[in-house]
Amino acid sequence: MYIKYFLFNKQKQFTIIVILLCSLVLKVHSQIPIRQSRVDSAGLIAYLSANYSYNFILKNSDLYQESGNIMGIGTNLSLKTKSNWTVETGFNYYFAGKVKGVDSLFSMITNSSGLIIDGNGVPADIEVDTRAWSLRLEGGKIFPLSQKARNAGLHVKLGVGVLQRYIFIKNPDNLVMQLKEEYKKGYDHLTLGITLYQFIGYTRLSYNKFSCFYGGVEFYEVFSKRQREYDFNLMGKDNRKFFDAMIGLKFGWIIPLYKQENVGTYYFK
Repeated sequence: MYIKYFLFNKQKQFTIIVILLCSLVLKVHSQIPIRQSRVDSAGLIAYLSANYSYNFILKNSDLYQESGNIMGIGTNLSLKTKSNWTVETGFNYYFAGKVKGVDSLFSMITNSSGLIIDGNGVPADIEVDTRAWSLRLEGGKIFPLSQKARNAGLHVKLGVGVLQRYIFIKNPDNLVMQLKEEYKKGYDHLTLGITLYQFIGYTRLSYNKFSCFYGGVEFYEVFSKRQREYDFNLMGKDNRKFFDAMIGLKFGWIIPLYKQENVGTYYFK
């Protein structure tokens, strides 16, 4: 009987301790500070973003005949209003596009074997790729997918800007006389034009700055023309007009520029 009574007391004591611990946890949890942030509901927010994109050049583009697909890095400075309209300026730099038709590009300075000979009398190590940059003004709106997250949802944007592209020519130590800086201009196909821009994707703005991001699909339509006065292959100025179209996948990390607000402590009974 004594053993049973002892065990019963032990169980009772253990139960009381568990109940007390649970009560303590609930009490502490009820006093956890709750952050009240303007990003929990739609508000005026400024933010900076860094992004990466991979752009596919469409076959109906003039650029498709000259370059492979290109990658890009860039940044946007944005302002979101209380009604979830967005106004942004964007800049992107593009690179790593494989240049097509290199043999015909340098046909004026290659020998019968199709080689470019440098100043030392040996085949030159010439590297080329497509480079470009774009500057845009964008406007759009975020359509929330949940009333609990008014600053996250489907983001649709339209924009206009300029895009410049050219062939980057690397001539190590300038050993090829025909490809020194001034002469490169006759081969680089420098092209500049007006850009129409569209984006559709998902944007998330949160009080936690490390969980702010966006991703989606972007579209470019570029109306451009050559900028050089002389093209060595044409033996004169290239007066053609070009149309380029690209579709890209873009992902970005957002850095909100708002300040953290005061933290209030609320108690629940």
